[in-house]
Amino acid sequence: MKVIIGGLYHESNTFNPFPTHADDFVLAEGDDVFERVCSTNVFKEAGVTVVPTIYATALSSGVVTEKAYRFFADKMLDVIKNEADIDGIWLHLHGSMTVENVGSGELQLLKEMREIVGFDIPISLTLDIHGNNSIELNKYANIIRAYRTVPHTDQCETEVITAELLVDVIQTKQNVSPAYVQLPMIISGEQALGDQEPLKSIFNKLYEIEQIDGIASASFFIGFSWADTIDSAASVIVVPQTEKDAPIAEEQANSLAEYIYSKRNDFQFDAIALPPADAIEKAISHQTSPVFISDSGDNTTGGGVGIYTGLLRSFLNLKDLNNKKVCISAIFDPDAYDTCKEYNIGDKVSIDVGTNFDEHSKSVKVEGTLKAKGDLLGYLGGTSDRVGKTCTISVGDIDVVIANKGHSFITLNHFKSAGLDINDYDVIVVKQGYLFPELSKISKLDLLALTPGATYQLLEKLDFKSIQRPMFPLDK
Repeated sequence: MKVIIGGLYHESNTFNPFPTHADDFVLAEGDDVFERVCSTNVFKEAGVTVVPTIYATALSSGVVTEKAYRFFADKMLDVIKNEADIDGIWLHLHGSMTVENVGSGELQLLKEMREIVGFDIPISLTLDIHGNNSIELNKYANIIRAYRTVPHTDQCETEVITAELLVDVIQTKQNVSPAYVQLPMIISGEQALGDQEPLKSIFNKLYEIEQIDGIASASFFIGFSWADTIDSAASVIVVPQTEKDAPIAEEQANSLAEYIYSKRNDFQFDAIALPPADAIEKAISHQTSPVFISDSGDNTTGGGVGIYTGLLRSFLNLKDLNNKKVCISAIFDPDAYDTCKEYNIGDKVSIDVGTNFDEHSKSVKVEGTLKAKGDLLGYLGGTSDRVGKTCTISVGDIDVVIANKGHSFITLNHFKSAGLDINDYDVIVVKQGYLFPELSKISKLDLLALTPGATYQLLEKLDFKSIQRPMFPLDK
């Protein structure tokens, strides 16, 4: 057996006005792909010859340019064109990659692959639970499975499962087609956490469905709420074990969809959601530390830009911090960074921070001492994925991190690589929504500041134009 493997992963926020280019991705090619995925051992243990293409991934950001999509897609397609006797294709995609002039990047990629290999070769997909799946997706992929954790900690486990399912359908020569149901609802990612209801019970139901004879896999896709596309919606996908099990999969998909839709009003914020001024007041009055404030409208892990200065301005204007030490991480302003990097640690610094792109990114004067210079790490916080640089300026008890890229500090390593000790702070502002596991573990209080931006939590206030209607909660 011979299987082609690869990955092209991006969550595209259509409310982010800045497009995503090829150089915004981290790219692995050839044998380096094997180190990026967990499916390799499954295939090798089954005696499968594994042919790598690419593994390209970028932090959530604006719509992917057609040129960038073409660059990565052609690399993958060229490998497929040059390989004979392919038995299967295994891919790790996102599900919410929007490409300019194209639409769904995942659907387009699969269509182009099918033009090469036809429809007798099974394709297996690992997808993010926040995927906005096209209603045509199940026509082009045989196996589709979503992560089952939020925040995501089971990508590797899901890759293993989709690899095992692919080996199974190759060996049994089953040309299965997943059952798909789209739900007329979108859910903010911060209202659907895996250890909270109703998502916790929905996950349990998925496991129950997978115990039914004839069912290979069941998935619930929360969807990605900050994408104004025809595909933006929650969905369920159930994969049958054999072709004759298709009616069972269809029945279970419809039943699952009805169950989830009945829970639509139960999705609520886990963290305390407050207007920005109230979040700051509550943070500095809290007795234990650290307290995390999520600048949720400028959440760079959800495609926010990272340039908004509202919370920075509010903290700098406070007359009394209640003896709290504050860290604001990290304002994306390449010009401010370029100015700051010319100073030495310990120097007095006076610069304007803020790109003035819009009213929310108005510049503010930051006068203090250059405290640290460091690296800006990528999404997973690995030191091998340095994506930019940072400078930190101390203004009294407030440390302001300035970055030359729009990324979020989501792990302890992000702070360490920036030259900071997270234990120094009582209040920490981060450009994200829900806290990622390492930060959540040490947090004494999570506050969700309902700030404006490309990842505004109040979905009803976003200017949706392309999304299907009616759609909950936009239409009651």
